[in-house]
Amino acid sequence: MSQDLRRDVNWRARNAPVSPPAGRDCTVIVPLDGSAHAAAALPVARAMADIAGTTLHIVYVGERVLPPRDLLHKLGLTTEQLHRSIIHQGGGAPAASVARLASSFRNSIIVICTRTWTARPAGKLGLGVKEVLQLASCPVLLVHPRWAGQRWMLQRVLLPHDGVPSTATAISTAADLARQAGAELIVLHVAASSGGGPLEPGTFTSPRYVDQPQHEWPAWASEFLGRLCSLGHTPLETGMRVFLETGEPGATIVRFAAEHDVDLIVLGWRGRMESKRAATIKAVIGEAHCPVMLARIQEPLTN
Repeated sequence: MSQDLRRDVNWRARNAPVSPPAGRDCTVIVPLDGSAHAAAALPVARAMADIAGTTLHIVYVGERVLPPRDLLHKLGLTTEQLHRSIIHQGGGAPAASVARLASSFRNSIIVICTRTWTARPAGKLGLGVKEVLQLASCPVLLVHPRWAGQRWMLQRVLLPHDGVPSTATAISTAADLARQAGAELIVLHVAASSGGGPLEPGTFTSPRYVDQPQHEWPAWASEFLGRLCSLGHTPLETGMRVFLETGEPGATIVRFAAEHDVDLIVLGWRGRMESKRAATIKAVIGEAHCPVMLARIQEPLTN
């Protein structure tokens, strides 16, 4: 049974140089194909563009270029809905066109419904979305079709972290978003109940007495957050909270996010979705009640 160790620690990075958030110059891109499920990503994409203070870029890829009026009808948009938006039309493979547009900007985020272009069962990623994930080097924010027509606000950002150094780079993405939106940043470390040693040198493991947090929890939490900020090169101007729980990572993250009314989950991933990999990511994408952002990380160098 998962043990709930919800002692949170407010932590501030002190005496660190403050750099402007990377998200401030971020370009937000949303692919639309005229289907209702693809349009579910639009409210989230608009909110993200507002947070970044930037124009929203809408991408439509079809067999032929449509006149403006026909294109708006195809996408189910009105001229009023195009305020602070730019529409790009392209041909060829949709995923490649979206990834190519994203790569043309210095800093971008793709916001896409989990079932764009090809319908899939609930909780499954569409084939086109998988292609976008494989081709894009920027963060990709996945939105479930249930968000169609709903308003979305970013007030709480959840960053699950396993203590592995290479995945700490995801904190930059999460921290920048939280800082710009004025949102709370929550860090969750899940101590998996199924043993197994560290997979990478420098992995920061859970407290030895995970069932008795009073022994070392405050010191562990402070060091854990300190390492994250150091590895992610992200000084924080506001405090953030850290939680420790035990259990199966995917299910624990989903439950924790729902119980804490989280608006966005940010996960670092290594660009692979094979059956024996990314089990936690696939579980979170399939079951989370809120959008999930995947931030690409690099594999550590091995000798």
